[in-house]
Amino acid sequence: MRGLGDAGFRDDDRGVSETVGFVLVFALIATTIAVTFTVGLGGLEDAQLAERDNNVERAFDVLHDNLNDLSRDGVPNRATEIRLGGGRVSFDRESEFRLNHTGTETAITEGGSITFHGTGDTRIVYENGAVFRMQGDDGVMIREPDLLVGDTIVYSLYGLTGPADSVGGDRTVLVTSERTDRDVPVDARASAANITLSINSSQASVWERYYGDLAGEHDQISMTTDGPADITVTFVADRYDRFVAHRTIADVGFSD
Repeated sequence: MRGLGDAGFRDDDRGVSETVGFVLVFALIATTIAVTFTVGLGGLEDAQLAERDNNVERAFDVLHDNLNDLSRDGVPNRATEIRLGGGRVSFDRESEFRLNHTGTETAITEGGSITFHGTGDTRIVYENGAVFRMQGDDGVMIREPDLLVGDTIVYSLYGLTGPADSVGGDRTVLVTSERTDRDVPVDARASAANITLSINSSQASVWERYYGDLAGEHDQISMTTDGPADITVTFVADRYDRFVAHRTIADVGFSD
């Protein structure tokens, strides 16, 4: 027979079990909330930064069209809004595009790029009529340059000048572009002399793919990376009837 003492022990065991169960459930809930908060918050922040870079990419798409207005239509100026969202936009002078008619001593050299510095190594760049999304030294071309390849080749060259200081922070910046010159420095009929384009750029790997693909599609174009420039593109004179180069010079500014 069990005595009253045995029943008392059973009641005590039940109380201990309920307390332990409550503690375990509470600990599980607290751990779940902590993990969700830590991981979820980091994931949310990453998603916000990625969306910011996507929004800037769309803004550079508008910037591309606005600068084309200066070149194609002779519009005197354009302005493009870019929400930085903690990123930074700068004007860079490192790029160089040198157009040379091998039958003459005339060479035209222009350059300059507008760069948004986003998450990590992500950069969104406007350069010589094209827009890039770069990750380190590699990336993709989002918008292609203004180049027509056929019996007549029409090439657009952009020269940009801009401020020395970058602009950053959680604000919207207005990127202004004012045309200062627009001309046709090359209008050549087919001859024995080729026209070459030498490119030095931080986006060289993407330019190489772009012109490599064109060279594979059109016998008017050949490309090499063997030389003093990052890339040398040759427009083969006996493969086209006429080569026309349009040049647009614009001054770039950043303002609130």
